[in-house]
Amino acid sequence: MKSNYFLFASLLFVFFSGCKSDFDLTAPYKEIPVVYGLLNKDETTHYLRIQKAFLIDGNAQVAAGVADSVFYTDSITVKMIGYTASGIRKDSFFLYKVDGNLLGLPKDSGLFANSPNILYTFNATLDANKSYRLEITRNGNSLARTSDDLNKNIFLIDHLRVGNPYSAAKFQLRNTNPSEMNWASQQNAGIYDLTVRFFYREYSTATNALLLDTYLDVPFFTSTLSDYVSGGTIKADFNADILLNALAKHLAQSPTVYRQFVKMDFTFAAGGNDLALFVKSKQGQSGITSGEALPAYSNIVNGAGILSSRVYTTVDSVLLAPLALDTLACSEISRALRFKNHNGVTCD
Repeated sequence: MKSNYFLFASLLFVFFSGCKSDFDLTAPYKEIPVVYGLLNKDETTHYLRIQKAFLIDGNAQVAAGVADSVFYTDSITVKMIGYTASGIRKDSFFLYKVDGNLLGLPKDSGLFANSPNILYTFNATLDANKSYRLEITRNGNSLARTSDDLNKNIFLIDHLRVGNPYSAAKFQLRNTNPSEMNWASQQNAGIYDLTVRFFYREYSTATNALLLDTYLDVPFFTSTLSDYVSGGTIKADFNADILLNALAKHLAQSPTVYRQFVKMDFTFAAGGNDLALFVKSKQGQSGITSGEALPAYSNIVNGAGILSSRVYTTVDSVLLAPLALDTLACSEISRALRFKNHNGVTCD
C-alpha cells in the first residue's frame, strides 16, 4: 500500500511551498483540508489521507512535526457517495479513522508528523458503472468535498488492456528497432506508469550453488500523459538502456558469483483524469519565470489535494530473446555483472 501515498509529500509541497506577497498575516485563522486518495475498483479496502494546513505565526517546520497541527484530532465525518450513470444517489460509505502505522502502512519520514499516521478507510466493492463523490463535514457543517457537479464526480477506470507484451513474449534489448509495448487507451484514464520486475538468480562461481533468487523493480516510465481516444492504442518502446543501467547501478559486481536471467513481469498502471490534470498543471509551470508559484490543480472544494482513480494490470513471465540474453551478458553496461548468455556462458 506504500504506493497509495507516494505523491502525498509532493502534493503538500506543491500546494503550500509557494507564497504570494499579498497575504494578510493578521487575517482570521482558516483551516485548509488536504485530501489525497486513489480509488481502485479491483480493491475492497480503500484509504484516503485527510490532513489540514493553515497559515501560522511561527516556525512552519516545527508546526509540521506536531501531529495536532497536521491531523484532525477532533471528530469529522467522511463519506463516499456513489451515483448511477443517470445521477441517482445510490451508495453511501462512511470512512473511519485508523493509524496506518498499526496496519503496516507507515508514513515516510520527513518534515510532517508521521506518528500517529492517520488515514481514513472504508471497505467496499466499487462499481465502474458508477461515479463517486467525497463529503467531509464537522458537526453537520460542510468542511470540504468534491464538486457538486455530477460530471465532475470521480469516475473509475474499469480495466487496462495490454496488447504487448504478453506472457512468454520474447523481448529484445536494443535501442535500434526496439521491442514495442502497446496498450488500449482507457476510458476515464489520462496518465500511465510502467514498472518492470526483473527476476534473476545468483550462483557461486566456485560451486555452482544457488545463492540468491530475487528481483529488481525498474521504473520504465512514470506520469506518461495520454488523453482517452475511443478504440485508440498507446505505444512505447522498450528502452534497453533503462534496464541495463538500472541493473548496473543496483547489482554488485563480484568475480565469485554469476547470474542467470529468469523472467520479467510488467506492471502497467493507469491513473484517472484528475490525477492527469494535476500533473499537467505542474508541467505547465516549468517555463514560468516570475517569482510567484501558481497553485496546482485540485478537485477538492474548500480544500486542496486530489481524489482520483487508478487500476493496475500485470503481465507476467515475459522473456528475453537469445540475442537479448547475449546483450545482457556482453553489453559494456552490464558485462561486469556476469550474466550468462543464451549459450550459458559469461562474457568476462
